[in-house]
Amino acid sequence: MRRWRRADPWTTRRQVPAGVAILYGGLALLVLSAGMVTELVAGRLAADQAGSMGVAVAVIVGVLLVAVRFHLVGIYHGERGLLIRNMLRSRFLPWREVTGFYTGPAVLSGLDGRQRTLWVRTRDGDVETPVQSRGPVLMRQLESLTGPALPAAEFDLVVRRLREAHAAAQAGGGVVVR
Repeated sequence: MRRWRRADPWTTRRQVPAGVAILYGGLALLVLSAGMVTELVAGRLAADQAGSMGVAVAVIVGVLLVAVRFHLVGIYHGERGLLIRNMLRSRFLPWREVTGFYTGPAVLSGLDGRQRTLWVRTRDGDVETPVQSRGPVLMRQLESLTGPALPAAEFDLVVRRLREAHAAAQAGGGVVVR
């Protein structure tokens, strides 16, 4: 069994932007690096030019890191607990600390509670996840800033999967994966 399973569906709407950014960023990094090394070896590249090309390489690497991180945003479950990945950080919650799941107003998105999101109840308090239920059409662009925005049926499926995994872990029978 894999270590972590993604609870939210991995949709084309999220795959394409991350994949395109990674593909083009990787290609740009390869071309720029190869050109820079070739010119340095041939002695046709001055030190000040190498510095500006180094900055370009650093920017491309930064874009690639953001694209990869965007690709990983979501909620994962495994035998040991939950892994909640946001754009800036990840948080691991062992099953023994998780007491349940519920949907509530989104706080991280800055939409003043007009967006519904999945929350994890823990012994130490509630934790907001980046998985949201799709809201009104005007908010869809804002939703992509924090994580996946799912149609109601898919959102309910995520909640059901997590509740089943939690129940199986509490019963000591491992994690149910469907």
